[in-house]
Amino acid sequence: MQFTKAHGTGNDFVVLSDPHDELDVSASLVRALCDRRKGVGADGVIRIGGVTDPADGDVFMDYRNGDGSVVEMCGNGVRVTAKHAVDHGLATPRPDGTIMVGTRSGPRPVRIVARHPDGRVAEVEVDMGPPVFSAHEVPFEPEAAAVAADGSDRYTVTVEDHSLDVAVLSMGNPHAVTRVDDVRAAPVLTLGPSVETHAAFPAKTNVEFAQVVDRGRVRLRVWERGVGETAACGTGACATVVALQRDGDVDEEVAVELPGGTLTVRWRPGGPVMMTGPAVEVGHGTLDEAWLRMAQTGEMETSP
Repeated sequence: MQFTKAHGTGNDFVVLSDPHDELDVSASLVRALCDRRKGVGADGVIRIGGVTDPADGDVFMDYRNGDGSVVEMCGNGVRVTAKHAVDHGLATPRPDGTIMVGTRSGPRPVRIVARHPDGRVAEVEVDMGPPVFSAHEVPFEPEAAAVAADGSDRYTVTVEDHSLDVAVLSMGNPHAVTRVDDVRAAPVLTLGPSVETHAAFPAKTNVEFAQVVDRGRVRLRVWERGVGETAACGTGACATVVALQRDGDVDEEVAVELPGGTLTVRWRPGGPVMMTGPAVEVGHGTLDEAWLRMAQTGEMETSP
């Protein structure tokens, strides 16, 4: 089995090219691939599959978190998928520079905005679609959290004897955004897991800890559902800008500084969220056959 190691602003992936949908990517294989000591090491696995209906996209991003769980959407993963598809001839950009990447939350238009001198894709802009605030669609169960006193759509979630004021929304996957004074001191590792698994989020949630530097710049750390803290989260950056803009704290275009790099997010209420950032392929390789057999059967998880 051939693989590519890639990342988007430090959010790293094992990419499997499968245009004819021939690969069996089990949860145990995903966990083995993402293991940073016994496997390739990554936050998640992207299987780039084919599509039967052109309306569904040019390629399909079948994304799995490092714990093997299936995910609806991954912003950094969409950029990596688009780069791989174009660079390796799986999709041809339209005259306006766009391709369509199918995801479990619907197709996403991706526009190539910068290339390397040799023609390979360097940076892309993704139409992430409009944010969703309906609790049912997030999904979020308000009765399991306290409504903020100001009557807004923010909620108070209590975990570990701490009460967090969170904005709840979906960017194709669930998010809980909280504001902090200093992102470096934010309780990402302690409160992130507890918010992720809070009873108010039946499908769990990603958790954003955001520091507003000025109206055009935000510093962000993210606890990702099924992964842990990551170097970057594209949907998290989008959800954060939407939440902060609704509070009147940032402008329409914001530079979101994450541990792995900077993403540019633009949103005008009523329209889609636009995210721009890099996509990088680190290298390519072949999985050892004996290792692959153990990984597919789950034997890797029981071996010393």
